[in-house]
Amino acid sequence: MITATDPTVTDQEIARHLTSAEVSNRSVAQKLGVSWGRVDEVRQRLQLPTYRRGRRVPERSWEEAVRNRIKTVAGGHAEWTGSRHPLGTPLLSWQGRAETAYRAVFRLHYGRVPVGNIKHVPDCDVEHCVAGEHLEDRVMRDARRAGGAR
Repeated sequence: MITATDPTVTDQEIARHLTSAEVSNRSVAQKLGVSWGRVDEVRQRLQLPTYRRGRRVPERSWEEAVRNRIKTVAGGHAEWTGSRHPLGTPLLSWQGRAETAYRAVFRLHYGRVPVGNIKHVPDCDVEHCVAGEHLEDRVMRDARRAGGAR
């Protein structure tokens, strides 16, 4: 633990490193060579929430939880950054509600509950892609096979 403080480090520099409740006082203190107490004083002056190890700031809505876990990648595909089933299936768990990310993203993208299993459209070859436009339910597959529009 660092006990001596670097007098050249300003409170503004400390504040720049305290970007959210997910940044600990200890990590800022170690990075800047100042005491934990000084960082805590700056945090309190800025009225930032106290850091809680291992706890994220909870999302305010289900939609926010979905959007926070999607990363857009090349080719219009999307990667799921949240948890996964041991077989790789992307999963969303929010406020005690759990479902596959495919169903959550489908509902958010199309504004309706999917019918049957969610699968990728034929021209999406990226395993576990969660881009809304790359997902289709049974109704959409049946329409595509019948020659109709999606």
